[in-house]
Amino acid sequence: MLIFFLSWITLFSFANDSKATLEAKKKKLLEEIQYTQQLLSKTKASKKTTLADVQALNKQIELRKRLIKEVENEIQTYSDIIDKNTQQLQAEEVQLDILKKEYADAIVRIYKSQRFTNKLLFILNANSFSEALRRVNYLRKYASFRQHQADEIIAQKAAISALISKIDSKKMEKESLLSGKIDEKKKLDKVVDNKNAALQDLKKEEKNLQAKINTKQAAANKLNAQIEAIIKKEIEMARLAEEKKQKEAAAKAAAEAAAKKKAAELAIQKAKEAGKEPSKEDLEIVQQKEDKTPVKYTNTPEYDKLSSGFTNNKGKLPWPVEKGFVSKGFGAYTVAGTNIKMNNNGIDIRTDKNSSVRCIFEGKVVGILSNPTFKNAVIVSHGSYFTVYSKLASVNVSKGQSLSTKQIIGTAYTDEDDITEVHLEVWKGSTKLDPQGWIYDK
Repeated sequence: MLIFFLSWITLFSFANDSKATLEAKKKKLLEEIQYTQQLLSKTKASKKTTLADVQALNKQIELRKRLIKEVENEIQTYSDIIDKNTQQLQAEEVQLDILKKEYADAIVRIYKSQRFTNKLLFILNANSFSEALRRVNYLRKYASFRQHQADEIIAQKAAISALISKIDSKKMEKESLLSGKIDEKKKLDKVVDNKNAALQDLKKEEKNLQAKINTKQAAANKLNAQIEAIIKKEIEMARLAEEKKQKEAAAKAAAEAAAKKKAAELAIQKAKEAGKEPSKEDLEIVQQKEDKTPVKYTNTPEYDKLSSGFTNNKGKLPWPVEKGFVSKGFGAYTVAGTNIKMNNNGIDIRTDKNSSVRCIFEGKVVGILSNPTFKNAVIVSHGSYFTVYSKLASVNVSKGQSLSTKQIIGTAYTDEDDITEVHLEVWKGSTKLDPQGWIYDK
């Protein structure tokens, strides 16, 4: 009975934990879906379909597919729990039948034997007082055993009833989830239809759109060259500064060694003139050979600390905005359903109008640029890593300023189509990396 109780508690504790986790995931996905819909609704007021609308609809499709997958996982979890508890119920019903049979057999045996029909006579027929006491004790234990069997049968029935009730409840929840899954699939189909309609509108303007994208790409290439030049200059300046520092330290050490050797030579000369033995320490200093090993220049501890800190936080860095979704991914790709080609040095995050843009890790501002297409851009050094934030309407920081994680560096820019996006890039030296691998997964 105890084993059954513990097993039952474990099963439903697991069920509740799983349900809480799945519910949290579903809630998060629904919030993201609602957010993308809000942004879509704002741009729809213009009655003009944009590439940003298609990208937002693509994001909605992705989110709804993930939501349906979570619902399917939840349904499977309930199915597994129901199956396990049904098996447990069958085992408990078998155990109950055994208890009932044992109890019935005991009653039949009593009536057949008639030995204890008259309990008082059974005790009085004892051959001695000690035997009478044993018979009294025996009758008590037998009565206790029968009562225990009866109590166990009652408890087993109650437990089975509770288990049946729980299984029925889980079945109802599963049916509700199945119904919800059907609704979500209908919503997904509607979003797909909206996306296909938007794509049809875009295809009419595909050539013009590609031309605009090519113009933006040229501006992006120009900005990229400026960013790369600043990063290379910063790397070289850091190298030269450290090289100078270490050369100065090496020259100082060499001068100190030369002065020490000269003092030792003078001490030895004076000792000889006085007819004394020079000290062992002075002799060792004079005999030491000059170290001609080339100086190996290394990074400063601060530089290495920033670099390792950035590396160790890969996948855990905060987003540059509080709310948003990735509207354009990293690298070269073709927009699904069109022939429009794009190439992205980072990622674009669509967000609310006037959103604050934050630094994703502590560092130092090494460059601020302005570009007619991408507006303002801020470059931040994190040791051997650099982050770039562009499409900023305004900038709140200055070159050379030290920044902390999540410190506000500016405000997001909203374009003529009422689209607010922030562009984020991550560089290691002069190599561009996919920022989505560095910020935490929403």
